[in-house]
Amino acid sequence: MIYPTKPQILVVDDDEAICKTLSAILQSEGYQTTTTTTAKEAVERTRTQFFNIALLDIRLPDIEGTQLLAQLQEITPETIKIMITGYPSLKSAVDALNYGADSYIMKPVDPAELLKTIKNRLEAQKQAEETTKEKLAGWVQSQARKTPTSSFQQFLEETSSELAYFGLTKTHAKIYITATALGIASASEIAKLSKIRREEVYRIIPELEKRGIMIRKLKVPRKFSATQPEVAIRMLTQTKLNAMKEEIERLKQKQTELAFKLKRMTLPTRQEDSTIEAITQEGVITSRITNMINKADEQIEIIAPLQDLLIDFAGYSKRTKLKPIRIRIITEKHKQHALTGNIILPTEANQNNVEIKQTEKLPYNLLITDDKEALWKGNHTQNENTQIFWTDGSTQITILKAAFENLWQKSPNKNPKTSR
Repeated sequence: MIYPTKPQILVVDDDEAICKTLSAILQSEGYQTTTTTTAKEAVERTRTQFFNIALLDIRLPDIEGTQLLAQLQEITPETIKIMITGYPSLKSAVDALNYGADSYIMKPVDPAELLKTIKNRLEAQKQAEETTKEKLAGWVQSQARKTPTSSFQQFLEETSSELAYFGLTKTHAKIYITATALGIASASEIAKLSKIRREEVYRIIPELEKRGIMIRKLKVPRKFSATQPEVAIRMLTQTKLNAMKEEIERLKQKQTELAFKLKRMTLPTRQEDSTIEAITQEGVITSRITNMINKADEQIEIIAPLQDLLIDFAGYSKRTKLKPIRIRIITEKHKQHALTGNIILPTEANQNNVEIKQTEKLPYNLLITDDKEALWKGNHTQNENTQIFWTDGSTQITILKAAFENLWQKSPNKNPKTSR
């Protein structure tokens, strides 16, 4: 422990006047004081703050001072406990010593005697700490010689970063590593070697005990040991894996819920008829045309040059659907007298449902399937950068459908429906 500039002293007495008097005496000598009038408050204070010395009245309103002494011995064994009483008895003195009291002072308190006792006890505490520090320094030096790192602190920093992958914070990891290195140690010894505040060590050790990687020894003063590294790592790994599995399940659930929510989402301002895409990549265009033709269930209407028709319908024979589809084609006039039916539409189911018309010049290329999708472009064949547009908007399809019907009515039949 690194001592603060002013040692901390806790005064516990049910008489507020005595608390103030003792506090004034101690503060005049440079000590910092905290006063409480009940055992309950004293316990709460010691759980969150370290005190070098606790002055305890043997008579308290909620429990006996000796019972408080026993609790403080469990919570903070390194704190010096001095019992103060105005009702001396052999039994109370024996009880106090049995519960771990370091000294026993009678009321009315002699300030000189109190200050002398405190000074002596603090010096003894400091000397014990220095002895422990020397032992730890020797241990660190021996470990430094055994390990490739230059010091225990460097080893602690590096290893705690690695252990953090298993679900521990670096501070938690440092406390566990230090406990592993020391074997069996008090919280004070762990704090000293790890250079983590004693209060923080006291707070974290119970958390590590709950995780099963620290063990409390039934000794006075209280000691701790670390679970064997291979066991601790296995436990931490399993804990993290379980947490990851739970997170994956939560993500799967969220994925389903979010997908369902997004599918159902419809904004009142959504414009159904404004879906238009501009497509420039040749591979995407070819894939879109093939997909549209193969998906068609009822009708296909197409305006295109003959060579495009032969390409567009090249894979049509692979359709698994045999349902007759009405197909209307407008193409340019060609020297050949008829289109080769078995090249364009090889399935017998569709031969009697095809109508073809020809015109002198195609004003544009157009493909409409089931009145649901349409693909079109201007007839500028020399321009390689001509964009092709796709839509599934009902307004655009209605306009394109009217344009097709207008051209259809103006174009003469090339070969009417025939039966085979």
